[in-house]
Amino acid sequence: MIYGCGLRQGKALALTVSDLDFEKNVLTVNKALAYGKDDKPYIKTTKSSNGIRKVPLPAQTRDFLRSYCSGVKGKYLFYSKGSELMTREAYRRMWDYIAKKMNSPKLTAHIFRRNYCANLCYQVPRISLKKVAELLGDTDKMVIEVYNHVIEEKDDALGAIEDALK
Repeated sequence: MIYGCGLRQGKALALTVSDLDFEKNVLTVNKALAYGKDDKPYIKTTKSSNGIRKVPLPAQTRDFLRSYCSGVKGKYLFYSKGSELMTREAYRRMWDYIAKKMNSPKLTAHIFRRNYCANLCYQVPRISLKKVAELLGDTDKMVIEVYNHVIEEKDDALGAIEDALK
């Protein structure tokens, strides 16, 4: 999910079954999980209005989630034993298990988000930077500042000039 939809940890952990629309193949992002005093988890609004968005579900992610949701017993997709929301410690244990299983002890969830964005940037001009930013819940400026090197790899100034002057 974090790779297939480019979500941050807090957005992914706040997802409910009702945020998934398998008919339209979209995921609605409109909240985030945060931790308060004593690491107690709670749901908060997104940081900005950009954070509220609909993200397309690629076939592989959609098919996995459809199957996964059939086994979800509560409201949230991810939760801790005895808690409706995933605690920070439960998340840490889960992520440590994933990193160990992948033989990548330094792996973080954010790496998957960055890969999602970089792979979308390789698709420019098939997808606009504005759309990439929208899917990430960020600004065009942020995408350009962080991922411009990916876009520049595809530059063909001479070819573009020659085509423009034909």
